[in-house]
Amino acid sequence: MNRVIFTTPGARWSSRIAAIPPWGWLALQAAALWVHWRWAAARMADGSDDPLGVAALGVLAWAVWRLAPQLRGQPRPAWLAAALLLSAASTAAVFVAPPLVGALLAALALACGLRAFMPTGQPTLPLAGLAVLALPVVSSLQFYAGYPLRLATAQLSAWTLQLLGWSAQRAGASLVVDGRLVIVDAPCAGVQMVWMAYFCACAVALFTGIDDRRLLRRLPWTGAIVLLGNVLRNSVLVALEARGDVAAAAHQGVGLVVLAAVCTAVAALVVRAPGAALARPLRGGSAACGTDGWRALFVGVAISCALLPLAHTSPAPMSRAGSESPIEWEGRELRPLALTAVEQRFADRFPGRIARLTDGEQVLVWREVTAPTRMLHPATDCYRGLGYRIEQARLERDGEERLWRCFVAERDGMRLRVCERIVDARGQAYTDASSWFWAAQLGQSTGPWQAITLARPL
Repeated sequence: MNRVIFTTPGARWSSRIAAIPPWGWLALQAAALWVHWRWAAARMADGSDDPLGVAALGVLAWAVWRLAPQLRGQPRPAWLAAALLLSAASTAAVFVAPPLVGALLAALALACGLRAFMPTGQPTLPLAGLAVLALPVVSSLQFYAGYPLRLATAQLSAWTLQLLGWSAQRAGASLVVDGRLVIVDAPCAGVQMVWMAYFCACAVALFTGIDDRRLLRRLPWTGAIVLLGNVLRNSVLVALEARGDVAAAAHQGVGLVVLAAVCTAVAALVVRAPGAALARPLRGGSAACGTDGWRALFVGVAISCALLPLAHTSPAPMSRAGSESPIEWEGRELRPLALTAVEQRFADRFPGRIARLTDGEQVLVWREVTAPTRMLHPATDCYRGLGYRIEQARLERDGEERLWRCFVAERDGMRLRVCERIVDARGQAYTDASSWFWAAQLGQSTGPWQAITLARPL
């Protein structure tokens, strides 16, 4: 047999690059999208989002590790092109879109890159789903989808209670049951249940290896199961609330039982369509990858995606013209306090005005915005980001019958009682950012809006 000897430096480098296994090219793509993974890790680490994505990331890493020895040597051109286009789009999003949008595009780009090298017959949709679920999406889902989900849940719960003989009517996102107002609060939206159900569907599909088309047909039914489970949970809790105060343990117990039932139903739904098992022997192997053309393109896109975010600078804050911060609270004079370093960094990017004040007994954080924005974070997100543990969250009325969302924040033995509300120009108040956002977005509330957060040591 004749041997080909590479004598020129270019030929030797071409030979070395051709010897890179498929998982090496995927690692290069993942490294090129570093800016998105850094953002996701920072958001997950600072406590501002639920760390549920760690579970999805673990299952995804296990699946990729199992597939690594069986990846194709020759990538599929269409999927590779999709991976490169999405990688470029995710990098462009760094300059023009919120970080979560760029991270979603990056996750889908990585899923397409993996699909390009995967053996024939392997499911792709579960991997893409897990890649998206591994991102810190729960807080954003709560902000954007929380209020619409609460409206749907409240209406369906009212109909359910009526069928059971209760006098129940929906009033906004609340229920009036036998003449007693029961508020369907933000946690009742079921966002975490949505995440758990789709995680269950993707994980079960991955372990059983069902066909992507069959899984896709079952995903809408997964949403229906979640909605029914959430309505069941809220109907039971509303009925208990209407009879009197309910212990926190009862709330958690009902929630866990319903969550277990929902996940079981989703798993049963998915396994009704068995496919080829993930662990079966596969053809392909890690032969040399393709032609010089696509390798050069891949490397070029990867280098561009890695370097371009370094040129990104934070956008200038929006105009901060508007009303002045309050000078007194409940008859007590307020004096300004300096913003902390963390608060100042946030204020530099905040599309409005922020002031930190005190009356000597409590700290008041005043925020004003003139347009709907995701940056009007709930106080719970801010305190979690500062390392506090949140407990005893509830809605309360003060001496003037104003409704507040209150909770206890604890860190290093220090306990704070925190209450917040958002008020528009006409005096209409909101106790959560999601309901305020949609009211403002749909023109049902006019600005400027003022968010008041009170913190008092316990």
